[in-house]
Amino acid sequence: MHNKLKEENIDLLINNAGFGVFGNFNETDLEKELSLINTNIIAVHILTKLFLQDMIKRNKGRILNVSSIAGTSPGPLMATYYSSKAYVLRLTESIYEELKKQKTNVTISVLAPGPVATNFNNVANVKFSIKALSSQYVAKYAIDKTLKGKLMIIPGFKIKILKILSKISPDKLAMKVIYANQTRKM
Repeated sequence: MHNKLKEENIDLLINNAGFGVFGNFNETDLEKELSLINTNIIAVHILTKLFLQDMIKRNKGRILNVSSIAGTSPGPLMATYYSSKAYVLRLTESIYEELKKQKTNVTISVLAPGPVATNFNNVANVKFSIKALSSQYVAKYAIDKTLKGKLMIIPGFKIKILKILSKISPDKLAMKVIYANQTRKM
C-alpha cells in the first residue's frame, strides 16, 4: 500500500471514517469497541503517517482529521467513542506543532463538529438534543478552513460555545452534565 501512495501524489487527505457505541462501558460489546478503535484511531493513525511522510517529501499537502467536539470532554455512556476522538484531536494538534517547527508547507487540521446529519445516530443508537448541522455545510466549512491552514475547525455557534464551556468547567461537572444529557438519548 505504501508504494502505491508514492505514485499517487495525493494533496488532500480527509480521514472521516468513524462510528460510536452507546451504553455503560461495562455492558457495551467488546468486539464493537475494538472495531471502533480500529476505525476511529488505528486507521486514522496509519493513513495520517503514510500520507504525511509522502507530503513532507514533496513539501506539499494538507490533512484533515475528523474528530468531534466529544473529543474535548469526558464521555460517560460513550466512553470509547469520546476517547477515540480525543486521540484524533491530540494526535493532530501534536503533528501540527511538529510541522510548524519543521517549516514545511504541509498542514494538518482537525474538524471537531457537534451533531451532523449523517447515519451516525442510527449506528450509535442515539438521539441528540442539539439540532444537527447539514453534512454539506460542515463539509464546505471544513474544507475552506483546511485550505487556510486552520488547526481546530469547529462549525456552528452552539458547538463553539460548548468548546469554551468544556475548557472552563471542571471535568467532574462536565461528566455529570454529559451523563445526564446522554441518558436522554436512550
